Amino acid sequence: MPSLFTQRRFWWCASGTVITIYALILVGGIVRATGAGMGCPDWPTCFGQWIPPTSESQLPANYQEIYAERGYAQTTFNVRKTWTEYLNRLLGVFTGFTILATLVFSVPYRRSEPGVFWLALAGFILVGVQGWLGSRVVASNLHVGMITVHMLLAQVIVGIVIAALVRSARERYKDLRVDALPSLFYPLMLVAMGAGLLQLVMGTQVREAVDLIARSSDFANRHLWIDNLPLIFGIHKYFAIPLVVLNGWLVISVLNHSSYALLRHLSIALAVFTMGTIGIGMSMDRLHLPMFSQPLHLWLASLIFGTQFAILLILRHARTFSSGYKITTPPVEVSVRS
Repeated sequence: MPSLFTQRRFWWCASGTVITIYALILVGGIVRATGAGMGCPDWPTCFGQWIPPTSESQLPANYQEIYAERGYAQTTFNVRKTWTEYLNRLLGVFTGFTILATLVFSVPYRRSEPGVFWLALAGFILVGVQGWLGSRVVASNLHVGMITVHMLLAQVIVGIVIAALVRSARERYKDLRVDALPSLFYPLMLVAMGAGLLQLVMGTQVREAVDLIARSSDFANRHLWIDNLPLIFGIHKYFAIPLVVLNGWLVISVLNHSSYALLRHLSIALAVFTMGTIGIGMSMDRLHLPMFSQPLHLWLASLIFGTQFAILLILRHARTFSSGYKITTPPVEVSVRS
């Protein structure tokens, strides 16, 4: 195994990468909620500059005609939207550096835990794909389908980094008892994760419907938007009820049958994220879709999936150790002599 310093260095870096990715998911949701996605109509530059302008006077007088010829007829400089999108891009670049550092610090695991290195490498490659996909989102003028794929890929990347982080510390799970958990815990955790992803996808469909209504409605009439949402909104709304019950049972199961501090902390976090998602969802319904409730709703849903995944992986590694160290008694041969 790598030295304790090497392990801690990797854990800190990988944990920082996970935090950075979740921050990027939140900021990306804010960009979309504020309509700042096209605040920079080109990529990787912004209005043709590496550091975007702070006023319209810094742009050519015919800049709208220039971007209209490129397919962006509605381009109008807005300093708030431009810098919101630009800061989102800077955070994306910073995420690329953190995952590069995670990959570098995973190299010492190649012999003892090669899976850690390969997971870090996969995450690094997918971050590059994510950057390219972000450029395609801009080039497509925020095509709704590509935005959804962009969001789902972020979930995959953070899941890979979480998997590398959990695997790098799996020696710590040797003494973790998992046989006390209910037999239904593992299949129901998988059901909860699959249903949560489905709920996340339905949420993005609702988000796309809101975007379409916003483009064709007066901003002041937000209280009428919910009445015009498609059927998927109702399904998304009531599908949350069984998810809350299921996640509540999972949390109680861990708290009642495990004394491992990390698992208990993750379970409490899962409960907090679940209740936070429900609370914000109810506020969206009652307060007529306030602008910043939507990115928070998506962010908490992402945190729920990541927390579930971490719990499942820890228990999986613990079960591996448990089965690997299981003591078996060889059969005793009894011979009878006459």
